[in-house]
Amino acid sequence: MVRPQPWIDCMDDVGKLNRRVTIEQATETADAYGEPIKTWAELVSLWANVWPVSNTERFASAQIGREVELRMHVHYRSDITEEMRVLYDGHYYDIQGIKEIGFREGLAFRCGLVKPEETG
Repeated sequence: MVRPQPWIDCMDDVGKLNRRVTIEQATETADAYGEPIKTWAELVSLWANVWPVSNTERFASAQIGREVELRMHVHYRSDITEEMRVLYDGHYYDIQGIKEIGFREGLAFRCGLVKPEETG
């Protein structure tokens, strides 16, 4: 049985892009002693389609040492990388994989929840 994928028709039905997410990028600043510290700055806030991963996908990702919690689909942007993170619904998620949908129609992310001590 072939399961329909939630992102396939998002570009035709923009109503499915109904969750607000913020993409943040790491920046380096200096503390009071001149030591570099990592901080996060907002790159862009945009609309996304967000859904939890299946148990099968969760199990497969755990086999390679990653915790994939969500998938997200957004309109195509060339400035989003896997070194960035997503703020969604009060939680931070690492971008663990990016796939282009169509020909620059959209991007699909795999995202893993960031533990509170890692949020910086």
